[in-house]
This record gives sequence, structure tokens and C-alpha cells, in this order.
Amino acid sequence: MRKVYYFDEIDSTNEEAKRLLRERRGENLYGAVVSANRQTAGRGRLGRTFFSPGGDSVYVSFILKSQADPTEQRVTVFASVAVCLAIEKTTGFRPGIKWVNDVLMDGKKICGILAESIPNAVILGIGVNINLSKEDFPGDLRESAGSLCMDRDARARFFDVLNEEVFLCMAAAGADETNEGDSSAGYEAATLMSEYRKRSILTGKTVILIRGEDSLRVRALCEDVADDGALIVRYDDGSTEELRTSEISVRLTE
Repeated sequence: MRKVYYFDEIDSTNEEAKRLLRERRGENLYGAVVSANRQTAGRGRLGRTFFSPGGDSVYVSFILKSQADPTEQRVTVFASVAVCLAIEKTTGFRPGIKWVNDVLMDGKKICGILAESIPNAVILGIGVNINLSKEDFPGDLRESAGSLCMDRDARARFFDVLNEEVFLCMAAAGADETNEGDSSAGYEAATLMSEYRKRSILTGKTVILIRGEDSLRVRALCEDVADDGALIVRYDDGSTEELRTSEISVRLTE
């Protein structure tokens, strides 16, 4: 039985997961789940904040035994697939994925994912917007953020299915909860990469890559996603590159 820690309001489920590991040294917390109704200091990739006002949204962090460096993109890639599978199995909707790990419905971001490495553990944070209206978001997010609609029973099922899918997918990423589980109980990595590619909204699209302190902008065509989760792009001069750094933002051209 996995341990689940519930909070009405907390700064960040990822931060609480780290606190639990510090304060309960010697206790096996691998596979534990931290969940909150609201976050006052939710965080996303590249040092961004993740707006977490509540509603019926799911804000949850998983404490996983470190078998892989979460900076390897397959951890966040497989986590995004887990979210998509949970949404699909619960609602019938089929979300898309914007590299690396933004989950979208109707072009709107409905989920944020942040994996962090600490000694001997991976903290995987996932936030999914549920039953939020456009007016619930601040002005700068109202055009880009979206939300799922679920009744209370569906929301409860989604939480349970998300937990199941995350642990199955993390076994394939090399970051399961115990380091002792039977990986045959999860998915094959090749299957998850195929699922990711099917859901990629960038493949075949021209994008703007934004990188570096000067926010250098370069246009490129997204050709595919590599087996390790790298984005394969082709520049206007015909050269190609596999993008693996987390310090790159990708925006679709108008």
C-alpha cells in the first residue's frame, strides 16, 4: 500500500516531498504520493511558476527511487504519456503533447510536469487543471491555459488512474518506486515512445526555438522525436540538431 499525504493547501507538493525525505530519514518513502488541493508556490520548468488555484485540480508529487537522472528527457516524456493515458481512460478525450512535456487539449495547456533529482530519489510533480474557468487564471495565462471538466466521481477515478499510469510508465523510464519491482508489470519503453510520437503536436510544424540568456530566437522545422526524447529539428540552412537541453523553449509560429 502506497503512502498518500493529503494537504488542503501547501507551498509546493515537490517541496513537501523533499521535506518528508529529510525529516523521515530511515523510513522507506519510495512510492509515496504527496497531494494538495492548492499550491501557493507551484513550480514549473525553467524556473517558471505553475499557477495552482485549486478548483478540483490535481496537484501531486511522486517520490521515486532514482534509477535514472530525471534530466534525461525520457522521465518527463514518459510522465506526459502517463497523464495522457489517464485522461483518455477517464474521460475519453485524447490530449496532445508539446515537447517536452506540456499536455494540451484544444491547443490549451492543461498540465505541467516537473521532475527533480535529489540524492537517491526522483521527485516527479504533476499538476492538472480541472474545473477551472478562464476567469480563474491571471490575464497573461487566459489565452494559453485550459482545464478539464469532470464531476466529483470522475475526478476521483482520474486521480487513481493517474497514480497507476505514472508508476507503470516510470518503470520503463528507469525510475520506479522501489528499485525492486518487476519491470514486466509496466510498459515497454518503445511502446511509450510510440505513444508520445502519436501525440506530438510539433512534428511537421515550423517552430521558434528560444534559448540562452539573450533569448536568441531561431526558426526550425520539427521532424521527429528521438528514442531518448530529444526533439529532432531541421534549420533553414538544411542542418539538423537533436535538442536535449531543458534550457530551450519552443513556440509554434503563427
